[in-house]
Amino acid sequence: MSFDHPFGQFHRRKLVATTSTILLLAGMAAVGQFASNIYTPSLPSVAHDLGVSHGASQATLAVFLCAFAIMQLVIGPLSDRYGRKPILMIGLTVFLAGTFLCSTAVDYSNLLFGRIVQGSGAAAGIVVSRATTRDSFEGVELARVLGAVTIAFALVPGLTPLIGGVVEQVLGWRATFWITGALGLALVVIVMRSLPETLATRRHVAPRSEVAEYAAILRDPVFWPNALAVACAFASMSAFFSGAPAVLIGTLGISPVEFGLYPPIVVSGFVIGGIITRKVAATAEPRSMSLVGVSIMLAGAVLLFAPPAFGMLNKFLINGAMVVHVTGLGILLPASIAAALQRFPQKAGAAAAMQGFLQMSGGALGAASAAGFASVLADLSFPTVMLCTTILSWLAAVRLIPNEH
Repeated sequence: MSFDHPFGQFHRRKLVATTSTILLLAGMAAVGQFASNIYTPSLPSVAHDLGVSHGASQATLAVFLCAFAIMQLVIGPLSDRYGRKPILMIGLTVFLAGTFLCSTAVDYSNLLFGRIVQGSGAAAGIVVSRATTRDSFEGVELARVLGAVTIAFALVPGLTPLIGGVVEQVLGWRATFWITGALGLALVVIVMRSLPETLATRRHVAPRSEVAEYAAILRDPVFWPNALAVACAFASMSAFFSGAPAVLIGTLGISPVEFGLYPPIVVSGFVIGGIITRKVAATAEPRSMSLVGVSIMLAGAVLLFAPPAFGMLNKFLINGAMVVHVTGLGILLPASIAAALQRFPQKAGAAAAMQGFLQMSGGALGAASAAGFASVLADLSFPTVMLCTTILSWLAAVRLIPNEH
């Protein structure tokens, strides 16, 4: 199917669930995660070099996530109107510009602005990835592909802090943005060569109608509780990435490189959860999978909170609890996201944007909360935020997600 397009003539073609397709979709979705997580081992150094507090350095993560969240609401309708690929290309260009601004920032305000620009551009990656997936797959296949993307997606937060820690220790924190820019440029080249246009029919929606459309999506009885559960779960993870460097590097005295070694251990849980999702997607109901996932997350959050609450701050206990927590996340995310997006085959861009907005808003709130409570709760700040947000995610899944039958 072809259609006239403001950026030229496009020929719509569905994707096939191959390994290369899954890696491409994961790369598109994870470019923002890469930019966020490669930077976390550098937060103490940023605070020192720019003369700001640890809370202020953590705020650079929060503003990135805020921009990431808000821009998804703009990008979703644009991708429904102008096509997935051109909007992704524009977003990646903005992302590269923001990355350059961050790498050359001379003071804290310049870095904050660069992070906002960077997060705004990165939003296109996750929206277009999910909308493209929804364009191309249905039902069980949609859940399986999302599960596979989850596994590949999990490698990003697992490996990037290690890369960031090594780069930070050898070359300094600015070099993390050079690496991010190189990756973004490589993704631009791959997208230009390999990503087909998957949008079947352009949809032109007036701005006022877009607001009404988003409101209708939010009112959907399946969409909003699933999206809320994911948002709260993502708040938990962002609290960890925001608060853990100050505790592990600052309090426990480990090096940025050693800090980078821990996320690959933690993310093994995400991979396990993604594998479980792929295995049982054909037989298990999405609600049941979400309940199992969030219950495992809650167990991990309790295990993370309890030791420091009783004065036992230990890096091995933190890692073990996080493996449990992230295993549950690997089950919850693909199940709840697939259930939410399945409801809107003709509005995949808008639905993916709203789901992503809620998810990243939760992430921004989690990161900001961990930063805000750091001066009050000290080493208990991020475990407290993680426990509270995981309880909210559990309540959303248990009390609000309707039964499939």
